Amino acid sequence: MTPVKVITTSMCEDEQPTLSMIAPYQTQLAKNFEASDDDTSLIAAMKKVFREDFENRYTGVHDLIYTASALDPRFKMLPFLSDHEVERIFLRLIDEAAALDKEAVNSPDEHPVQSDPMETDPPQRDPGPGPAPGEPDSIVSPQIKDEPKDDDPPRKKKKSGALKQLFGELFQVRATVRTSREKASEEVTRYKQRDPLDLDEDPLQWWKKQVDLPLLSSLAKRYLCIPGTSVASERVFSTAGDVVTAQRSVLSHEHIDQLVFLKKNLEKKKYLK
Repeated sequence: MTPVKVITTSMCEDEQPTLSMIAPYQTQLAKNFEASDDDTSLIAAMKKVFREDFENRYTGVHDLIYTASALDPRFKMLPFLSDHEVERIFLRLIDEAAALDKEAVNSPDEHPVQSDPMETDPPQRDPGPGPAPGEPDSIVSPQIKDEPKDDDPPRKKKKSGALKQLFGELFQVRATVRTSREKASEEVTRYKQRDPLDLDEDPLQWWKKQVDLPLLSSLAKRYLCIPGTSVASERVFSTAGDVVTAQRSVLSHEHIDQLVFLKKNLEKKKYLK
């Protein structure tokens, strides 16, 4: 029963994602409760009940928990699934990331997605400082000095080379425009090529550093924030019970929300020093 105790304690944490751990834990428990020739009749019966209970849990949400595990860099290899299932889950990731990119393009204010550093705009020229207070307006910025004046002779146009004269229209330089699905597929490929995260590391902190995976980072936020158990919500109700007492029964619901939020989110270390 030691694995059950360890998993129960781990799933009750608030500071680590728990949805992505359901599939690995479920697979490990199923192995631990496999029948053995050395088991007594009582132990064999208990293992059977455990296995049947595991099989009846999380029905209908397998894709949800598998996708969450795929977005957790600790479990992204999905060793508990077949190769066919792993490929299907990552194709699902590509579809969702592409849909997220389309949403951001159609309504950037409602669905902000961090821009891909692979597609940066050309650096803009610094116009230089303007005239200081009290100085005459005749002082011009460096940018204005570089501009040709009316009395300057016109600049000669650069003569086109022979190749450009012959094939200029045929071989025009065109900017490469990638579709949403191509962007998502490239991100998933880069993500799969990176080393898995150590099991003791924080996946949320890891995703903060992946600036070149904006679509997958946004998806990771959506999935990894889902609690795998109801323990976190029950703790919030317990905290609300500590806030609302007989001596504080006239608190408005807005103040109750604020006090519970501060209780659950303030970092105590900063205020205990």
